[in-house]
Amino acid sequence: MKNHLPILIIIFPLVIAFLILFLKKYSVQLSLTGIFASLFLLLRLTSEILNGNTIAYHLGGWEGPMGITLVIDGLSFYFSFLVLCAGIYIIFYSLYEEKYSSSYYFFLLLSISSMLGVIFTGDIFNMYIFYELLTISTYLLIAYLKKGKSLKASFNYLIMGGVGLSFFLLGVGFLYALFGFLDIALIAENFLDIYLVHREMLMVSFALMVIGIGIKVALFPLHGWLPDAHSLAPSSVSALLSGITVKIGIYCLIRILYGIFSLEKYFFRRTGQIFLILGSVTLLFGATMALAQIDLKRLLAFSTINQIGIIMIGFGIGTKAGITGALFHILNHAILKISLFFCAGIIIKKTGSRLLQDLKGFGRREPFIVLSFTIASMGMIGIPSVNGFISKFIICSAAIEAGFPLIVVIILIASVITAAYYFKIIVLFFDSSETSVKITKPSGKEMTSLRIIFGYWPVYALTGVSVFLGIFPTFGINLLEPAVKLILSNFVP
Repeated sequence: MKNHLPILIIIFPLVIAFLILFLKKYSVQLSLTGIFASLFLLLRLTSEILNGNTIAYHLGGWEGPMGITLVIDGLSFYFSFLVLCAGIYIIFYSLYEEKYSSSYYFFLLLSISSMLGVIFTGDIFNMYIFYELLTISTYLLIAYLKKGKSLKASFNYLIMGGVGLSFFLLGVGFLYALFGFLDIALIAENFLDIYLVHREMLMVSFALMVIGIGIKVALFPLHGWLPDAHSLAPSSVSALLSGITVKIGIYCLIRILYGIFSLEKYFFRRTGQIFLILGSVTLLFGATMALAQIDLKRLLAFSTINQIGIIMIGFGIGTKAGITGALFHILNHAILKISLFFCAGIIIKKTGSRLLQDLKGFGRREPFIVLSFTIASMGMIGIPSVNGFISKFIICSAAIEAGFPLIVVIILIASVITAAYYFKIIVLFFDSSETSVKITKPSGKEMTSLRIIFGYWPVYALTGVSVFLGIFPTFGINLLEPAVKLILSNFVP
């Protein structure tokens, strides 16, 4: 059975999703069963992955380039572990937010299965197929509330996502025309021979794929879809989008950049500088726009753009420390931003308002939720003792070692702006004046104590994890060490 684990990890959530759609009951129990099963199977591979091994599964017994290969290595293990753990938290929180129908859990599991497909596939065309499936399922989740603004936001997401994937597919088409196959490992092996003859076509392919993924990742100025999609979706979906879905684009970018068009091998030695510039602009833009927001969830959405910029800076530096900091920040941002969107959902449900001015005095009503929000905010700012500080510090140290002191200045400026907009919220929470919006108290029929527990414990658990990783960061760094080694293995010594 161990030889079939890669396909089983993808199939379990997918099969459960269709079972939920058929039965139309036990949606939560079945959803958790599917994700826990996949997580259990993934964890069975922990020792092999930490030892630097790679597990390859050939669908139908056909090896590449004729067949499709699923690959679990240090990088795919790291991202899939993040996706599955986040999925568990999101399902539990969904119990608190709404009594969602079976279709919600169907689309949620479909999106998680699609992410796993993107992460595990060793075929770049199937990466596109799984990403397209992820886009469609996410579009339906954003539109789930069927309200005017959310429908518009979901449509914009679908259109922009379609445009991005069209660019990506066109880039894949160029690769197929040049190589005659789509297996990522085989393309990398034969890259130099094609590069020496068709350098211009490879440049075009690279540019198309980066633009396409840049839209999905929301790099400035390709970010237009993100603020509405992340802020107008249900809070559980906002956490999914900001915490893990946007990271799938980063994963694809890593596979393309370091797996095929390696920075240090044959292609675009200045690509790192391009990503440093794009990351810096995205960082400052996201922070500045977040500062100007008066809507809580929209502020958190722009904050995601801000943090994506930091991650891109880490990869742009291209050193071991830079890559380690970027990968660690992916984990830290996922934990912190999921926690923040959960808090935002509880705040909005309690107050009935998303406007910052209506949140005055909320800290006196829900001190522990506000404490969790404050701790997560400290992590986003980069204050010591919370995990976000560690990854930012690693990236800043890497920038200094690589000779980019200006990058450190930019990160510090963005951190000051980040502190300004988060502390603005925290001050409102503890405002001594009367609360602007009356706290709503749902009746027992609408909100049972068990549902309230399911809404609150994920917030407290994630807060605890963020503090734990802030104090003991080696636990997180050890998890991503195989991924760093895999990326660096593409470099010429």
